Amino acid sequence: MRVLVTAEALRARDGHGRLESCDEAVSIKTVERIACTHGTMGLAFDPDGQPLDVGREQRLYTRRQRIALAARDGGCRWPGCERPLSWTEAHHTKHWHRDDGPTDVADGLLLCRHHHLLLHNNHWEIARDGGRFCLTPPINVDAAQTPVLMPSRSAAMRDLQRQTQAV
Repeated sequence: MRVLVTAEALRARDGHGRLESCDEAVSIKTVERIACTHGTMGLAFDPDGQPLDVGREQRLYTRRQRIALAARDGGCRWPGCERPLSWTEAHHTKHWHRDDGPTDVADGLLLCRHHHLLLHNNHWEIARDGGRFCLTPPINVDAAQTPVLMPSRSAAMRDLQRQTQAV
């Protein structure tokens, strides 16, 4: 499934996109969901409408990157969520298309499908501060937009952190 949208509309989270071979516009929320699930490919055009650049190479996390995320995260990182690793999807904290985010372990984390969709559909944001991730709610949920820590659920990671602190 291909969606056509300008980079400006996606970054601003305003406007619409178009599904390939369809005359109906789709919302930016729909574009973001499709981009997160299926990936995106940036295209630059010259003034005559000819493609010049086809963007970056890899959006999806590799199997090895997913193993690293699983070892670090231990399941869905959404506060209070108990869903296991098998229910999770890799999320770019710096969105692949909107923010030109990299597909690397440091800026990725695991979310269950429910929380991944909630994040995209309701404008929650995740930021990384060193090795910590914080979830920032939208204004309609928390007017102060107070960041909430997203702790790892990995027992192995907790053991490693305790060992590091003991030294």
